[in-house]
Amino acid sequence: MSTHHRILIVDDHPITQGGLRLLFAGQERFLVVGTLDRGATVSAFVQSQPVDLVILDLNLPDVRGINVLAEIIGSRDMTVIILTGETQYGEVDYALKLGARAVVSKADPPREILAACDAALAGDIYISPQMREALGRYRQPPVTLSSRQMAILHYLAQGESNKEIAYRLSIAQPTVSFHIAELRRKLEVSHNRKIVDRAHELNLL
Repeated sequence: MSTHHRILIVDDHPITQGGLRLLFAGQERFLVVGTLDRGATVSAFVQSQPVDLVILDLNLPDVRGINVLAEIIGSRDMTVIILTGETQYGEVDYALKLGARAVVSKADPPREILAACDAALAGDIYISPQMREALGRYRQPPVTLSSRQMAILHYLAQGESNKEIAYRLSIAQPTVSFHIAELRRKLEVSHNRKIVDRAHELNLL
């Protein structure tokens, strides 16, 4: 009996949804378990049933795709592929820093999507050649943060409290405090108020 990798598609374009369903229908190793056209319902979906991989568009009508990414990776360490027509490559670069496992352009051929899925599920990072070229001008930051630390940093930059971050990521407040202390250490700042400013200086946000 074959093992299916369960995929959730998050994209508000019916043509993209239909094209992805058709693509995966021809691949025995993949099974599409849901399609969502809003970002606000993604977290509840992945908590309600098993999902191995989320294919996420950064441009959603209700919330920023980046916010969805931060929440599901920060709380569940979910494997996420960005499939986007986004031309603001700083946003795409930020998605990779937050922990997206792959980035593919909607202009890429279907084989790139399958290659990204296989690589991401194997634990690798995959960037399609087209996206790699576009991202080439972005240098690697001098500090490396974990996906959870990046998620916490993301919400700190939005002005959220430790309590609010703990709620969003479904973790305990002491865990948030521990990671914030690690952020202070890694960013070499003496106070929490300086974390976000230093992160901007290092091109982490």
